[in-house]
Amino acid sequence: MRSSPYLRLAAYYALLGLAAWLVIRFLPGIPELLDRVRQMSLLGAVASRGRLVDEATQAVATLSQGQWGLVTLLSMLTAVLLVLPVSWVYMLTKQRSGYDQSVVQTVIILPMTVAATVILIQNSLALAFTLAAIVAAVRFRNTLKDTKDAVYIFLALAVGVAAGVYSPTVAAVMSIMFNVVVLALWELNVGNIYADQRSRTPALSPAEALLGPRRRSSAMLAVGDPDLLAALAPHELEEVADRAARLQAYVMARSGDKKEDRFNGMLLVHTTQPEAAQRVVEELLEVQARRWRLAEIVPAEQGRSTLEYLLRLRDEFLPATLLDALKGRGSPPVDAAEYRSLRGLKKR
Repeated sequence: MRSSPYLRLAAYYALLGLAAWLVIRFLPGIPELLDRVRQMSLLGAVASRGRLVDEATQAVATLSQGQWGLVTLLSMLTAVLLVLPVSWVYMLTKQRSGYDQSVVQTVIILPMTVAATVILIQNSLALAFTLAAIVAAVRFRNTLKDTKDAVYIFLALAVGVAAGVYSPTVAAVMSIMFNVVVLALWELNVGNIYADQRSRTPALSPAEALLGPRRRSSAMLAVGDPDLLAALAPHELEEVADRAARLQAYVMARSGDKKEDRFNGMLLVHTTQPEAAQRVVEELLEVQARRWRLAEIVPAEQGRSTLEYLLRLRDEFLPATLLDALKGRGSPPVDAAEYRSLRGLKKR
């Protein structure tokens, strides 16, 4: 049985805290070294205003290159240890949709770089401007797929800065609070307006639960295994969109037909038993669709297949009605189904 992510995080932070306590207890020279560096940083800030220049210069001179190297190593190590659980939370909460390996690696590497850079710059205005000029000369063309990914990057920056100014406590608090909040939002499914559908009294009707209250049409509806549907995003959904674009040529070729003869919807059925699913779907389409056509059977990962139907429903049936009927047939053979409207497609 897999343990709770909260327990795993608590165990990790407890072990990390124990390791920090052991270092402080048996290696008192390290905390003393960090205190000296903090004092030097404060003196440098004061010296930058034209005061206590001699004191700041003498404080800097008391540290050897080896001590500076140790301070840098400790700061970078602190940053890495505190963002590792952040990367775990990202992989856990994004494993079904929107996962980006580059974000995970960036979250781990970026704080180290920031911490070392902050130590290098310290209170030197000239070095700060030099770094800004270097960064400005480099163009970054990566676009994040999810706005939440940007929050992970901002946290990585903040942890790196905290480690670079020798404030591991601040970095630890940021790491812990961020992980707890993100996990809570993920567990509670915050923002999903239909998350409480099963406990509603009275429950929404099937059409309202799929389309939203007081709505009778939608460009896209889905029903079935939510894990399977989530696993299709984002790259597999892009592939579906590409196939829909190919089918657009067929739809446009029949644009001269009468309105009642045109297809206005696309049904995507995800299944591991394509033959059985085809029989179930076509039995329902014979009743609810004015006309329909099996356009393509596309193989997918893990033995799945996607049946793609072009269709036009009868006036007395809604897309939600069709999906609800498919859901009632059970899984398998129909694991999940999506309806996409083809209305609005025009000739180019």
